[in-house]
Amino acid sequence: MLTIRATARSAALLVLAVLLPLCGAASAAAADTPVTRDDVYRALKVDQVPAAYVVLVDVSSSMQDKGPDGVPLYTTVKRRLADFLDSLTPADQVAVVTFGRATSVVHPMSPANRTGGLFDRELPHSAEESASDHGAALNAAADQLERSTAPVGAVLMLTDGAVNAPGSPYGRLGSPSWQQLKKRYAALGADHKIMGYGLPLAEGTGVSDVLGGAFGAPRILPVDPAALGSQLSAAKDQVRTQKALSVLRADRGDTVAVSVLGEDVSQGGPGHVTVRTGSRTGERSRTVEVTLESRTAHVPLTVRLTADGGSGGPHLTPSGPPGPVTLPPGGKKTVRMTLTWRQEPRFSPIPGSRGFSARVDLRAEVSSPWTAVIRGSLGDTRFSTGEPVVTDVELRGTVPGRTPGWLYPLVLLVVLLGAAAARWHYKRRNPLLSGVLVVTDLRSGSRQSIPLRGREVSQETDAGQVRAQVTVRGRQEAGRLVMLLCCERDSPRPGGERLRDTGICELGKSTVLCGIGFSHETGSETENGAGEPREGTPAW
Repeated sequence: MLTIRATARSAALLVLAVLLPLCGAASAAAADTPVTRDDVYRALKVDQVPAAYVVLVDVSSSMQDKGPDGVPLYTTVKRRLADFLDSLTPADQVAVVTFGRATSVVHPMSPANRTGGLFDRELPHSAEESASDHGAALNAAADQLERSTAPVGAVLMLTDGAVNAPGSPYGRLGSPSWQQLKKRYAALGADHKIMGYGLPLAEGTGVSDVLGGAFGAPRILPVDPAALGSQLSAAKDQVRTQKALSVLRADRGDTVAVSVLGEDVSQGGPGHVTVRTGSRTGERSRTVEVTLESRTAHVPLTVRLTADGGSGGPHLTPSGPPGPVTLPPGGKKTVRMTLTWRQEPRFSPIPGSRGFSARVDLRAEVSSPWTAVIRGSLGDTRFSTGEPVVTDVELRGTVPGRTPGWLYPLVLLVVLLGAAAARWHYKRRNPLLSGVLVVTDLRSGSRQSIPLRGREVSQETDAGQVRAQVTVRGRQEAGRLVMLLCCERDSPRPGGERLRDTGICELGKSTVLCGIGFSHETGSETENGAGEPREGTPAW
């Protein structure tokens, strides 16, 4: 008995032999030329994929009634059944169960080419049972299906009447026995594709309800005894489709592996490679080898490679004629591509090496010439060759850090402008002094004049009994010019601490610090003798 694994291997070898001459196809139209369902069947060798058929034949006495052609229904069943069995492949398996009041497995599950004695010795010569126990027949069919390892199974029920099984646990639809039977078929369907076909030979059989009690969605063919042969062929064609789908089930999605190899190319993880570019500058190029490997066991693939490095970024282009790559199932093909990029020096205020990096996404769009057939004729709308496979190609190297010729003059200009601004700010904050500062001993009335020049004046004064160090600075405060006075005076009492004070004196006005009077006179006002105030100068 053939296994699924052996079938898959042989199918893959056939597809490989068929498609290898096509690998050099360059045009997308040629690569994706539609194929027919029969082409897919032949490539998959579905005739070597086993299917398990269980045929349930009603042998109640009503089956001796004549059909529209004047031939007894039971005779028509045996005749068409013989033609049906002859059309099966050696890989297929068949079991035949008759049912009436009693159920009998007249031909246990065995290869379809070993049914030679079925019609001479195993099937009853005529239908003579007085009842029809459809449920018991379905239960016996489940027993036979459990004996098979075929990936696809089909139960074909040929009957001309409704359930008529007095005393049977299956006598009433929906009974616990029927519920248990439905669970049993659900368990069978977890590992295999199991289908139920109803072939009613007369009106009022209720076969839809009968098979619905065991299968979720049975297929009920029209009532037409004369067309029984074509109906059996239609059921066989649907089983053949399920054979193909059972083989193709493993080829959904994630169908291509992409690897990039070449000089200074290293793998950086799934979907990521790194290209070491060194330190040379200017236009650069590197030839890499992109290997495409099909992960399918049966489906041929078409792969289109594109690369996007962004505006002004790296580019990957085929070294040879552009076009899609055709891969046979499990096949591998290497495409040479040219990686081009520009590696320019980087701006740096300090000369030296700087890191260089750039990226380009290598995108593999995967399709198959079989997709339309699988999703259309075979009805597998979920079939897909997977999402595009994107490989991140990262370029890494070094470039010199260059200082542009205008940088240092710019820095010097900024420094000079900064210095000028600082000087302007200093001058504005510390304006030039003018006039004289009159220092007055408030006790004796003695005075001393200190000429004010520059931005700061510091001088000792000895007006009368005053001994003090006076520092004068100009200041701009609230938009007006004032003098900032700092006074440090010897204590008026022997042994006392020195007096210190700071204050502001507006131009042309006076103030007192440390017990000393200070007043400002403009340059137009002159003194009458050293330490004597000019006429009109107010005394302290």
